[in-house]
Amino acid sequence: MRRIVACVAVAIAATAIASPAQAQERGCYEDYLRDGRTVEVFCDHGRPGRFRAVAHCTNGLGVWDEQGTVGWVRGESSVATCTSLLGYPRVDGYHVDWL
Repeated sequence: MRRIVACVAVAIAATAIASPAQAQERGCYEDYLRDGRTVEVFCDHGRPGRFRAVAHCTNGLGVWDEQGTVGWVRGESSVATCTSLLGYPRVDGYHVDWL
């Protein structure tokens, strides 16, 4: 019984770690636009200077990354949009590249 409980706890923890909400960068927050095809990222804290949002995209057929525009900490946001010729593209998380 203890092994089953331990396995279930590990599975729940792994799911929580992999969820898009956990992809949030420290000091940054996101807003999903255009039916989930675009992510706009704002950073109020972090390294001074510039950053770029990188959207993790999927369309049911594959996964890929799309780089966004250049944003400024405590200034402009960075916007990354998922595009695809096949299927319905959507954002499945993001990360921030510091420039």
